[in-house]
Amino acid sequence: MTTTLFEGGRVLTLDADGNDYQDGCVLVRDDRIDYVGPRDGLPAGPVDRTLDVGGKLVMPGLVNGHTHLSMVFGRTLGPEKRLMQWLDQQLPIIEAFDEEAMYVAQLLGCLENLKNGNTTLVENLVAPHPPGYTPEHAVLQAMRDAGVRATLAPGFLGRNFRPSYTESLDLQARRITDLAHDWHGADNDRLRLATGPLLPWCMDEAMFRQTRALADDLGITLHMHGAETKEFHALIARHFGRDIRQVELLAETGCLGPDVQLAAVYDISPDEVRLLAESDTRVLLDPPTRLFWGTGFPPIHPFLEAGVTCGLATNGPAANCGQDLFESMKYACATAKTAKGDPDALDAARALRMATSEGALAIGREGQVGSLAPGLKADIITLDLHQPHLAPTLDVRAALVYSAGGTDVRDVMVDGRLLIENRRALFLDESALLEQAGRLARRCAREAGIALPG
Repeated sequence: MTTTLFEGGRVLTLDADGNDYQDGCVLVRDDRIDYVGPRDGLPAGPVDRTLDVGGKLVMPGLVNGHTHLSMVFGRTLGPEKRLMQWLDQQLPIIEAFDEEAMYVAQLLGCLENLKNGNTTLVENLVAPHPPGYTPEHAVLQAMRDAGVRATLAPGFLGRNFRPSYTESLDLQARRITDLAHDWHGADNDRLRLATGPLLPWCMDEAMFRQTRALADDLGITLHMHGAETKEFHALIARHFGRDIRQVELLAETGCLGPDVQLAAVYDISPDEVRLLAESDTRVLLDPPTRLFWGTGFPPIHPFLEAGVTCGLATNGPAANCGQDLFESMKYACATAKTAKGDPDALDAARALRMATSEGALAIGREGQVGSLAPGLKADIITLDLHQPHLAPTLDVRAALVYSAGGTDVRDVMVDGRLLIENRRALFLDESALLEQAGRLARRCAREAGIALPG
């Protein structure tokens, strides 16, 4: 049994009672939180390791509800393009991956998430299935080695897409079943599996229904993109031969519910919002990416007003060029206020919950992470508050949402294991990884026929 004590700092629990301790401490026993509260209430007993967090804020790790780490090698390539044009540039890079490239891309993405304070993430894998290696195993091994809490959601493509990425429903079912048996709940439930269509027009009605049945049989969640741009509606109508919107299609095929996560929602009707709320489907919002692609202001306030559970996401590092969930919080508030013309449309406290406890609920990790409370998993981050852009910290929640950034994160613990200490990764050689990633990215871009800027 190992104990770690965070003491000397301010502890923001983000629990249901909103506890905030100016001189607090957090005691971790093995992989779980044993005590949270004022320092003078700490139970007596020996401690194996004490971390002096004076001048820092201690808070729960953030929950990044949707990303594409397989696209990290395409960072900064094409941020001025529309979605479908952007995909045409990104997908050939991933087609050039071998097992080493996939592992390194994922490991780099996990490291970036951790250094930004994202202790939990959902990786919506975009990858072909070449004969030489199994992409999912490389991804899960990288997640295991990084120590991050993660759900792998391989995106299923059954038709109307690049041939190397598509597969039959039978092949997909066998692959997901094998992965679920080998990995779902692995490493003390730190690693999980989900499934779902990557793009709605790349499925037919039977594929939706059978994917839902597969998820039910395996006890895993459904994770998919939803109404991401106005192009989605036109493409769905063309390939399904009828005027039907995505959420209506999901309702028709039984693919809504509390175990369903709909990411990157933008072009959505009031009736679709009603369907999401009535079915308790979860929504994952990524405002920075919407702004990068110029699709408009995400209509966040209709979800909030309808009582939809909302998490926040960064989307992939090639979509918004980063993995900073603090940025997602800030832009969520800004875009919600602008879209509604109301400064109260989304406040800092709700944005923080969307990045922590509500985000955990959105991806099925409730009661495990998202706040600091005895019995929960020890997923903890610290931030340096003694900086010009955070001083004076009169309202700590507002400071986190409107002023802080991922680079303010100093220490990161997941499952009771300290992974980042004073911004130094303890589980790998960061310089060596960055050099390896740069070399592999240039090779993959070259093999994909992409001319890189000088």
